[in-house]
Amino acid sequence: MRNWDRLRDYAETHGLAYTLRRLGEKAGQRFFGSWNRQWDKEKPDGTELERQRRHQPDAGLLSVVIPVYNTKAVFLRELADSLRNQTYENWEAILYDGASTRPETGETLQEISAGEPRIRVIRGAENMGIAGNTNAAIREARGEYIALCDHDDLLTPDAFWRMAEAIEREHPDFLYSDEDMVTEDGRCHMDPHRKPGYQPETLAADNYMSHLGVVRAELLRSIGGLRAGYDGSQDHELYLRICGETDRITHVPYILYSWRKVSSSLSRQHLDQCLWAGCRANEDLSPIPVTAVPVEGKIRLWYDFPRDASTEVILFSSTEEACRDALTDLEVQAPWPNLRATLAVTDLERLKDTLNQAASESEADYLLFLDAAAVVETRHFFRELMMYAQKDGVAGVTPVLVDRKNRITFGGWVGDRNDQAGLRNGAGGPRDRMNKVHNVDGVSPACMMVRRDLFVPFGTRNPGRRYVYTPHAAVLCEDREVISLR
Repeated sequence: MRNWDRLRDYAETHGLAYTLRRLGEKAGQRFFGSWNRQWDKEKPDGTELERQRRHQPDAGLLSVVIPVYNTKAVFLRELADSLRNQTYENWEAILYDGASTRPETGETLQEISAGEPRIRVIRGAENMGIAGNTNAAIREARGEYIALCDHDDLLTPDAFWRMAEAIEREHPDFLYSDEDMVTEDGRCHMDPHRKPGYQPETLAADNYMSHLGVVRAELLRSIGGLRAGYDGSQDHELYLRICGETDRITHVPYILYSWRKVSSSLSRQHLDQCLWAGCRANEDLSPIPVTAVPVEGKIRLWYDFPRDASTEVILFSSTEEACRDALTDLEVQAPWPNLRATLAVTDLERLKDTLNQAASESEADYLLFLDAAAVVETRHFFRELMMYAQKDGVAGVTPVLVDRKNRITFGGWVGDRNDQAGLRNGAGGPRDRMNKVHNVDGVSPACMMVRRDLFVPFGTRNPGRRYVYTPHAAVLCEDREVISLR
């Protein structure tokens, strides 16, 4: 009954259609050994792997650092096999053993390094934890770039080649790839993680970059490598520091790394500890003072914001009466000091020009564009949006827009798609994304806040700006299709 109760609760939260789709995906992953037939087509075949071996990118020596402590023999052997199978030949692996007490670990390390000069094993006198053991391996690395790898995970045969190709082409400071999960027995791959490019707000709330991460050695050493005290989120803290130092960041859009689902891993047994470490990393590194705590298994951020800033709400509708009614509702639902209002009576054909004109005439610090048909449902609505709108480079912040059945009607454009429409609000969707603050490609004037000096006129594209979605503010908006003025 326990599994049935969990399934029922999941269906009530996520909706029946989404639940059935996820059940089908999980069944396919478990019983057919693959999560996606398309990925099977994307995997390089023998001809492609041979081509890579014949054409070596000019990227120099790539060092992969692997902290080891009491690792199972089978995991070490499989990892070593994935290293030997690399099509890029100019690599070295430094496995730093933090004084393992399990005899099979030491024996297997000796076995996998025998006859393979590119694999070096260093035995430490003590276990210094993930950060300490990794840093010890970094000190021994000789490559211009250093790849971070866990002791129980797997690399695809083209992992180093794809990274080397990107290094030769772009000379970045930091690279990361897509990844998937692999069962503990190594038989079943699942849960592909197709990642976006660098997104600051997404990274703060969730370490989406994860594996495979490759860093220029000079940069990695200059910032001190990994830091102790962030166990469980040490790579998240590191990536936040790296991205604060450089904008030369490259996403390599191939699944090159398989993260093994081990029941004894820190992230599984002590999730709360990992989340607290990620929270501390944000508090320590954010340029804007922030308070961070774990909430419902996610990092929740509260940034300091300018409480005395003026905000002008630009309410638009085809009638003045609708605009005035919406302003009254807004003042009751989400009271805010120093609030001004402009009532923009217009039709859809003239909407873009009307909103752009209202924005150009405003002298307020922040602008809130709001469809008069939308109803704000979150009392701390202004705070939630202003926390992100204050940031340099943010051209718009959107809350989650929902209908009367609490289904998402809009959660930001991804490309030209509004993929999450119809999902139950709170369900989260793939990787629980809709329950986390993240960057999107665009927002709608149906509800959008922006710092006035960063406003990009509707109908104008500016690739230097970014947009933010926050699930912590909600607006009821269902009377018409969500407006796009992109």
